[in-house]
Amino acid sequence: MNYYTPTNYQETHDLFNKTKKPPRSKKYNEYQRPLRRVSESHLMLQKDAHSYVYKVNGVDVVRVYEPNAQGEYEVAVIGLYGTYDIQLQSKFTGYYNGKTLQTTTGDAVRVPLNPYYMEQGKDFSALLTYNSSHQLIVEKSWHADIYRLASNEGDKQTRKDIKKELDAYVTLQMFKLPTLKDNCKLEQSMGRPFGESRLSYTLQSTMRDALCNLPLPLESQSFMQTFDEVAQDCFDMLASKKVFNHDNANLFYKMGGWARSRNPAEADDAQEKADDIVAEITADEFKKSLVARLMSFAGLSKGTDSIALPQFSKTLPRTYYTRANKRKE
Repeated sequence: MNYYTPTNYQETHDLFNKTKKPPRSKKYNEYQRPLRRVSESHLMLQKDAHSYVYKVNGVDVVRVYEPNAQGEYEVAVIGLYGTYDIQLQSKFTGYYNGKTLQTTTGDAVRVPLNPYYMEQGKDFSALLTYNSSHQLIVEKSWHADIYRLASNEGDKQTRKDIKKELDAYVTLQMFKLPTLKDNCKLEQSMGRPFGESRLSYTLQSTMRDALCNLPLPLESQSFMQTFDEVAQDCFDMLASKKVFNHDNANLFYKMGGWARSRNPAEADDAQEKADDIVAEITADEFKKSLVARLMSFAGLSKGTDSIALPQFSKTLPRTYYTRANKRKE
């Protein structure tokens, strides 16, 4: 079933007027209309004194204000948390996070819908002003900030301190590279996108606590053992990613038990290729991966200062944050 999605004030006004009030339903008053089926009162269009409001699960997700004398009108939008609610908002209002809008200057901009707008003292995630041609007037519009993380001087100094204290440990692991290769355990779950470490939560927590509380317990036997396990896991993830990325995970498939039972020769060839990939990993590659993992444990992989991104950019970064980082003042 196709659903009509209004794109401006006039279309919203027309939709309300052509939709009949359910005559026998007590869930709607004379100023409310269903957006889909009468029984779905959680999807509703409501007429107020000077605006129309779209309701999803009882929340006013989009409010469209009537135009002024110049034909300009405002649209207030909030960002939602739940995936299902977001889908409903997109389908019945046409607004979603990252939507592209045409501006009065002929540019196309992206609009983020930050669900944490109230933390910034805002009433909405975005307040958008359109002209009579339904083009965004950027100078009369705003959206709640989104952030990137940047390193401050404290972050940079802490990184230097950690690297200096762990220099001997990292160098030792580089010398142990042949042993790490011999003990390597390749796993598809570690090599795929967003692959997960095999380290237990306890070990991760131990290393995280140590790196966040300098000076490090370098003489502790427990710390030495933990560092060894972190290094092996880091190498395993690096190797698994290289094998996974070699041929879109086909090597893992060919090495698998079911594939091996069907074609042992092909499985042996795949295993040999995977072993060659592991053997070719250099000490510098491993060092870079290990240091990055350690910085991640220390909470310093991306810095700790939140920098607001510009309003109404033409593109949105692949990774950004909706809440300002408050770990460090």
